[in-house]
Amino acid sequence: MRFRKRAFVVALLCFGAAFGGQLALRAFLSNASLLSPDAVMAVSFGAEALAFLAIGFFVSFLAKGFGGREMGLASLLLAIAAFFALRFMKPPSFSYDRFFATTEELLAWAALTGAAAWLLGMWGASGGVLLGAAGTPDLRFGYEAGIARTHLRLNRRTAAILIALGLIPPGLLFAAGVAASLRYHKGPEASAAGVIIAAASVIGALVLLGRWIQARAATARLQPGQRRKRPATVVMTAISIAGVAVGVWALTVVLSVMSGFESDLKHKILGTNSHAYLLKFSNDFSEWKSIMPKVSAVPGVVGVSPFILNEVIISHGQTVTGAEFKGIDPATVGSVSELPRQVIAGDLAWIGRPQDIPGTVVEPRSDASKQLEGPEYQQYLEDTLKRRQLHADETEKKLDPEALRNLPGICIGKEMSHQLRAWVGDVLNVLTPLGEMTPTGPVPRSRPFRVACILYSGMYEYDSKFVYVGLSEAQKFFRMGNNVVGLELKFHDVDAARAEGRRVVAALGGFPYRIKDWAELNRNLFSALKLEKLAMAIILTFIVLVACFNILSTLIMLVLEKTKEISILKSMGARDASVMKIFVLEGLIIGSIGTAMGLLLGLACCSFIERYGLQLDPDVYYISNLPVNVDSGQFAAVALISIALSYLATLYPATKASRLSPVDGLREE
Repeated sequence: MRFRKRAFVVALLCFGAAFGGQLALRAFLSNASLLSPDAVMAVSFGAEALAFLAIGFFVSFLAKGFGGREMGLASLLLAIAAFFALRFMKPPSFSYDRFFATTEELLAWAALTGAAAWLLGMWGASGGVLLGAAGTPDLRFGYEAGIARTHLRLNRRTAAILIALGLIPPGLLFAAGVAASLRYHKGPEASAAGVIIAAASVIGALVLLGRWIQARAATARLQPGQRRKRPATVVMTAISIAGVAVGVWALTVVLSVMSGFESDLKHKILGTNSHAYLLKFSNDFSEWKSIMPKVSAVPGVVGVSPFILNEVIISHGQTVTGAEFKGIDPATVGSVSELPRQVIAGDLAWIGRPQDIPGTVVEPRSDASKQLEGPEYQQYLEDTLKRRQLHADETEKKLDPEALRNLPGICIGKEMSHQLRAWVGDVLNVLTPLGEMTPTGPVPRSRPFRVACILYSGMYEYDSKFVYVGLSEAQKFFRMGNNVVGLELKFHDVDAARAEGRRVVAALGGFPYRIKDWAELNRNLFSALKLEKLAMAIILTFIVLVACFNILSTLIMLVLEKTKEISILKSMGARDASVMKIFVLEGLIIGSIGTAMGLLLGLACCSFIERYGLQLDPDVYYISNLPVNVDSGQFAAVALISIALSYLATLYPATKASRLSPVDGLREE
């Protein structure tokens, strides 16, 4: 009992220290680092998980075994203490519609902390038992690895077959992608090395197919009694490897495609918007010119531009739509967004020089044809340009040429241009309800603007709702004087926008200035994407989990098949830890081979999708091809999860084999 009491006390103290360290690390990183809130949470909880693993490993040597009861009681007390500690600290809620965490959230947090402490502690303890925590520690694996290799029949011929099966299918997928890139000229250009690898994969597949046909023909010529039978465990091992490979393959491809959608969406949002808005709690921002140099001098800030934003109603002929009316500085807006590079017809600078807007028909730019995809938009362009050539705008007829040339310019998105049937040179009427008060009540204010350019951002919401005018014209239209709504900021590191924004506010003295970063402005959208990505990852992880049950059944069959050999080994002096190592290594070998095959298949499949370019309807999805973003961190995480699940699948059969009595194993012989 002395060891068990000491193991319980040590586990309880260490679990409490790990939980407290997680809270302290989270608070420190939130205040002293430039990491995003999600990154802070990941780092703090990851450090706590590693601490629980290390604690379980250490406690196993004190308990002379797994120490399940000791760590279970310590985890229960940790959960109770964590609930009261969190209730006293009042941490922020995980939900965006509440500030402080509710009692239900605190209970869930505390329960998950206790469960994680016990599960991860037992996981770490299994490593200690594997290394001989119950007796004399032994770090050697060579002898056990040799036996495991013999059990799985891993010789040179088997290794060559596994390497061929692991490389040929991904190579064929890669070759298909290279062929599609050369044939259809889509995706990244195929290099000489890529062509050589593709050709080698095709040749290797043909050679492998020929050898298989030759082996089948040789087997068919043998008599039924001469044919060699494959053991059931070999077939089960192959099925287990294939199951893990398919699960890892599916998980990597789905995560890469969803990351591609997220990256594409993020690129489009940050192409139109800046990384953050610098605002004031009051409506008086007349000192913006004097603080722009101060903001530009803050380390990490690479662009600053003033803006005005308000809601208006826009009409062209009999067509009316609502819009976000944004005043920008054409000279500096290119330093905080991609607006100058999103122009597909006209010129963004014409909003400051409306006299340069031509009276003739303005053709789309030569590079705009790639962006204006789909028969609907091609027909729209033809109709609009034809209308501009044959019929002048009715508003233009009411204005003399000089007044028309002096109308302020306005830039609209492609979707709004489509809705209003307006093109460069057309006159739009802008109306704001923020008019003047008269004896009969408020009167809306309106003013005509002339279309200076058409923009295409790739986001339907922006192309259909946002219009842009010069800053001075927006100030006149809204009677703002020298005021602006705020300053748009661009940072060197977009993922650290929130922390960089805090630094800017601190440099300005704090209140009344405040920051809204891009993640906060689009919080609902990216939160939904992350939740969907997490849900898909969890669902597809079950495929790997099912494959790990195949590993479990394979090892159980091996234990039953090798009962005599295990008894002989133990009667010759083999320790329980040595027998446990054999079956753990067998499961890890199966999982590692399947994981490697799955990663190669996933990488080749992503390359094929990227090169071939699976077509999507741009009118529905607003993108023409299925996006793919291969993230090495995600591939590493998938590999780690697969290996970890494979290791967990080995613990039960390995433990049962290690506890087998030599007498019971030899009794039936």
